[in-house]
Amino acid sequence: MKHKKFMILAFCLLLFAGNVFSQQINFDSFKRDDVNAFDRLIMNPYSKPLDYAGTATTGLALLLPAILLAAPSKDYWKIGIEYAETFALAYGVKELCKFCINRARPYMYFYGAPENKILEGDWNKSFFSGHTTLSFAAAGFTSFLFCKYFSDSPWKIPVIVSSFTLASITAGLRLASGNHFMTDVICGAVIGTGIGILVPFLNSLWIKPSYKSEKVQVTGSPMGFVIQAKF
Repeated sequence: MKHKKFMILAFCLLLFAGNVFSQQINFDSFKRDDVNAFDRLIMNPYSKPLDYAGTATTGLALLLPAILLAAPSKDYWKIGIEYAETFALAYGVKELCKFCINRARPYMYFYGAPENKILEGDWNKSFFSGHTTLSFAAAGFTSFLFCKYFSDSPWKIPVIVSSFTLASITAGLRLASGNHFMTDVICGAVIGTGIGILVPFLNSLWIKPSYKSEKVQVTGSPMGFVIQAKF
């Protein structure tokens, strides 16, 4: 019973603290002239439809690697693990930067900033764009492995162009929705693309199986270890 009372009290304190914090935000302190000249070129107020659209295109971008199902089925597990590594690294890096670097989102410089995002504390997590990072990571990953598996395919250029076009649309929507500055999406695009290409490249440097039996195979790579078992 004491634990329940303590949890209820803690929850109430958190709600109170969140409300006090949100009330202490001085919107008059957010002046566009304080933003660097480059980022000031494209600043937009918040748009809920465009925000949701950017999330939708990110979801589509994350499905891009499904095209790699055309690769040999024996490599599905390897591709799947590499994509999981790519996603985890891209997500982890952007979350770490958002935690360490506080930057107000563009919509804070306009009237009508979304109250729910302010209450959630999302208003100062502009750098860098997570949606853009994940979209470009998926684009880089898909493009790199498609070229690796289908080096002679006439679909190489269409796959690369369509992958990065979708990621660029996501970046544009994050700008248009007032969630990010130009430098946020540029950094997200560069870092995401780098991770998307680097992870499968490092995993291409496979080490020969360190242990192998009829049912179990343990393989090492620069990104970690993979255990493959047959039942």
